[in-house]
Amino acid sequence: MPSDDRPQVVPPTATDIGALVAAAPPRHRAAIVMLAGAGLRISELLGLTVADVDFLRRTVRVDRQRLRSGGTGPLKTRRSARTILLGKVVTEELSAHLVAFPSDEWLFTDDLGRPVTYYTWQDVWAPTRRAAGLDVDTHALRHFYASALISGGASVKVVQERLGHGSASVTLNTYAHLWPTDDELTRSVIDAAFAPLADSLRTDTA
Repeated sequence: MPSDDRPQVVPPTATDIGALVAAAPPRHRAAIVMLAGAGLRISELLGLTVADVDFLRRTVRVDRQRLRSGGTGPLKTRRSARTILLGKVVTEELSAHLVAFPSDEWLFTDDLGRPVTYYTWQDVWAPTRRAAGLDVDTHALRHFYASALISGGASVKVVQERLGHGSASVTLNTYAHLWPTDDELTRSVIDAAFAPLADSLRTDTA
């Protein structure tokens, strides 16, 4: 197999995400929360409509992307089409966003109510990351989402499906170093197995 010389992904921290949100213009703060809380590609985020979000079920349906030309088109791969479960924080942020910046069609719009394009977003992102003191691209927020899933115990398959990767190998090539090692896994599994006996073992030893 050819060697992979790409540097290992180092996801931003929750503190970093908070700094980015605070530094962003109010109209675009929910977009940053959505990127970090749903693992979307920026093209997928900019292609979302209000109707794609189910606030009752707390899900968002991804089935199109914003093209560099400004229009919309099909997603990167067939597996990129997916329904993503949204946490409470993300859902509430989106709800507040639509109250402050109402729209009948596109979820994220500019000051004139037009859909945010890739180039409009770049004009927002560059000063935002500088103000936050972070040298990261938008894709780093996707890494944050993946790392959060992994640290919470999600399997390779789950992370693959949530990110819309074409295969599990893509997920592993990018994030394998974030999963616990076999040694760490062995310890945690054995500790979990002994958990129901912990009190009685301590009593017997005493």
